[in-house]
Amino acid sequence: MKKTIRSLATVALLALPSGLLAQSRYPCPTFNLQKHQFGFGFSTTLLDNVRTFNQYLNAVEYGDVFALNTVQSSLFAVYFDYQYRFNDSWSIEARLKYKHRHTIQNMSFALDGCHGTLGSLNAVYRDLAIPVTANFRWVTRAGSSFELFAGAGLSTLGLSVESPGTVGFSDMQDTRADIGIEYQRGVDVYGVLGFQFEIPYGTFALKPFVAFSYSPADNARYTVTPVGTGGVIPGTTGSAAMHLCELEVGLVLQF
Repeated sequence: MKKTIRSLATVALLALPSGLLAQSRYPCPTFNLQKHQFGFGFSTTLLDNVRTFNQYLNAVEYGDVFALNTVQSSLFAVYFDYQYRFNDSWSIEARLKYKHRHTIQNMSFALDGCHGTLGSLNAVYRDLAIPVTANFRWVTRAGSSFELFAGAGLSTLGLSVESPGTVGFSDMQDTRADIGIEYQRGVDVYGVLGFQFEIPYGTFALKPFVAFSYSPADNARYTVTPVGTGGVIPGTTGSAAMHLCELEVGLVLQF
């Protein structure tokens, strides 16, 4: 009998740490976990002054005659968000995204022995995008979580463009030119990779995120096209080709 009691006590002592560990380990939480979650949010781009991340900084140059330089290009976007959760770890998330980009360009020239700047030219580009990602999350003891996501999306290009229009060089040849942007196709396919945090607050959750969107296929270029004949610009001059490349930071409110 004593041997039996000693054996049971030994087993209980050996099991005690495991039991404590099991109690302290935080199980996959189900805080307000719903299969269907909706939300809305906004984002802006980072490193807008770095040409590698902002293709809209490309310039158009024609010898020593003129140069069109983008001095500012900024983007903001607003979202409608939908997330479907398979379980506590895996989900699919889709966003309907409205993009608004504003650029400011300076046109400088050197004609008839004169050098100067024609002034600032403004353009606005509006597009829609639909990124769809697969998400995997890790949950903390406090109930907040960290998610990695990767996927692909479709983006319109040139859905609505407000371009600067026609400029005059005020030279002896009365040179005039149209400033604009040309797209090879209206829709781009791109990949997206990023991470986000999920911070629960009652029935809502805040989700700050960082995302990198990229398409290797060139699809746009700035153009300067002469208007009429007799000017010093013989034909259309374009910038280096541009492709979709955006590093975003944003915030989504989900419910």
